[in-house]
Amino acid sequence: YIRLHISETPEMKKAVAAQERTRMPLVEVLRSHPVELALGVGAVVAGVAITYVKTTFALSWATTDLGFERSDFLLVITVALVAQALVQPFGAVLATRIDPSKAVRWMLLPEIVLLPLMFVLVQTGSVPLAILGMVLATAPHAMYYAALAGILAQVFPTNVRYTGISLSYQLSTAVFAGTAPMVSQYLLTRTNSIWPVVALGLVYVVLSLVCMTALLRRSALRAQGSESTSSSNVTDVSTLKGVDH
Repeated sequence: YIRLHISETPEMKKAVAAQERTRMPLVEVLRSHPVELALGVGAVVAGVAITYVKTTFALSWATTDLGFERSDFLLVITVALVAQALVQPFGAVLATRIDPSKAVRWMLLPEIVLLPLMFVLVQTGSVPLAILGMVLATAPHAMYYAALAGILAQVFPTNVRYTGISLSYQLSTAVFAGTAPMVSQYLLTRTNSIWPVVALGLVYVVLSLVCMTALLRRSALRAQGSESTSSSNVTDVSTLKGVDH
């Protein structure tokens, strides 16, 4: 419904009108924007990989090692997903109301405390406490996920924007999120402790925080460069007009 009713951005309308098309956008992104793509992949990690640690891996861990009934822990995950649907839009609102860098910090830094807390509460074996922990740990990265697309859209040029965003999501999901449950289980099996898994989740958070901060800095520098170029062009035109006079 949203895709059919939302209007295109002014930048995209301008590109379509000027017929600014790239024949091979995939090649163009890899060749001209490798740094942005690499940072984009890292920035997406916290939005996708932690979900698999908290659901796919946690379900196996809780039912196999902690004695939870499968139906009970599926209820825990379901409540967390409902909470995610409720809080996620606030991430997009927050990222548009305040400085994006500050918004990203506000959304990701709490996860450094809440993710370990979630595992501690799940270890109690109590369904209500597990629900509380899962909901609290879900809120930060769910809000961050909501802000991701809008921020990534500012990073890539209009003619390769869709490809750049898509590659960032799909590569991050395949490399990090797809392997997260397997790596988590490996760490648990090798150490017989949940804390290496917690450390893995925190690595995902820190990786995204660092990459997103770098992306926003590069985007701001590019915007400043564009403004400087525009001002220079205006000055040149004014000078020429003065000469013509």
